[in-house]
Amino acid sequence: MITNSIRFKTTILYSGILGFILLSFSVFLYHSVGRILYKNIEAELAEKAEHIAGTINAYGEISRGKMPPTSLMRQFLSDDAEEVSLGKGVIDRLWEKHRWLLGANNEFFRVLDMKGGVVLQSENLPTGAGLILDKHLSPREGAERLADVTISGEPFRGISYPFTFNYRQSCILQLVVPLSSVRRTLSQLLIVMGSGSAFILLLSLFIGSFLTRRILHPVMEVTRTASQISQRNLGVRITEEEMDQEMQLLVESFNQMIGRLEKSFAHINEFSSHVAHELKTPLAIVKGELELALCSEGVSDEDRRVMEVALQEIDRLIKIIKDLLLLARFDYRLDIFQMTRLDLTAFLVDVCQHAQVLASGKEIQLKLALPEGPRMVTGDATHLRRLFFNLIHNAVKFTPSGGRINVTVKTGDAAVLVSVRDTGCGIAPADQPRIFEQFYRGNRRDGETPPGTGLGLCLARSIARAHGGDIFFESDIGKGTTFTVRLPLATTDDKPSVTTARA
Repeated sequence: MITNSIRFKTTILYSGILGFILLSFSVFLYHSVGRILYKNIEAELAEKAEHIAGTINAYGEISRGKMPPTSLMRQFLSDDAEEVSLGKGVIDRLWEKHRWLLGANNEFFRVLDMKGGVVLQSENLPTGAGLILDKHLSPREGAERLADVTISGEPFRGISYPFTFNYRQSCILQLVVPLSSVRRTLSQLLIVMGSGSAFILLLSLFIGSFLTRRILHPVMEVTRTASQISQRNLGVRITEEEMDQEMQLLVESFNQMIGRLEKSFAHINEFSSHVAHELKTPLAIVKGELELALCSEGVSDEDRRVMEVALQEIDRLIKIIKDLLLLARFDYRLDIFQMTRLDLTAFLVDVCQHAQVLASGKEIQLKLALPEGPRMVTGDATHLRRLFFNLIHNAVKFTPSGGRINVTVKTGDAAVLVSVRDTGCGIAPADQPRIFEQFYRGNRRDGETPPGTGLGLCLARSIARAHGGDIFFESDIGKGTTFTVRLPLATTDDKPSVTTARA
């Protein structure tokens, strides 16, 4: 996926919004679950503290009056009681049950008097835990107090629970329970939320990309169709099936615009053809009158010179009009091509023989190098002759007297390559991007503009592309220029056809 595209940006935006929502919800869920677990631990602490205090008081009720409350409480966990009544046995079993519920290895408790002295504590209380409990769970005006403590590197939640023993002595019960289960639950929740969010984000990227591609499909269809449209092919339209309302409006507007362009080009073509035909007639009449005048007696030398110059310019205008009409026909009248199978090697021999007259006038050597055997192509002989004759004529114009022009034929990948190389002045780098433009004529090295209409190379490239080929060139200043024409080879089952792709 291209990063600088609407599809990519829309997918990232969609996934980013979803990721932000997932992150916010995960943070909220994590803290909410944590608060719920802590609330449950605190409720469990209060319940256990109440049960322990009740059990201790139950033992005190049985043994009331036999000894001081402090001694009685210390005897509570002792196995050396002097009297074991039926009631005490019941209370002992009840206490053992609570001790089992507390978890002898994980949960700790202490009973303090109001001065902070330890009256009773569980046997599994680690060394040094008392100082930690005094720091975090010290009595506070007879009210319950909750706090987090760390004992032996493990987290605990503790409660300071005040109660009255045997209706005579106020005591403080300190009870702590481990938070390892809470921390483990929160860690597992974090893993589940992280993996789940990652999976949802990846899924959203895939779904977002799919949905964005589906939404932008009409736009891509418009782009694809627009790339196929040229002045020769204005009949292409985009189908309007299964599109959203906004996209249907876009497609309708695009199709209407192409329809208007098609009508405009048709008017322009018709206008160009009419103008070309209308101009040819008066020019032909003027040319005929001038030729008759030149043949008359009594014409002065100055008048004769003026009429000869006028005839030359009229011939030039007629050639320009013919070339413009031919270019217009290339764009809109493809039926002017009469495609046949022809041997390009024999065809080029005939072309070079006629072009030898141009080269001999400047004492230029024109050489033709052909491969063995025929090279068959499908083309219009008249227009291909014009193509190669224009290239050779250009080479003659830009090659000084005594130079060389080499025409070489080679076979490439399913195509034949015809190169016309001269030893002329070359094409300046500033002129190279524009040599195929209509009416463009680059300057020579001596600063003079070469003769011609500036339509020869444009016509040559149009003819090559109309045959499914193209023209390329290489040029070195002071060494010469090479124009290479690429034409597809004809196959045995080829039918005469026209392929057009003019720039």
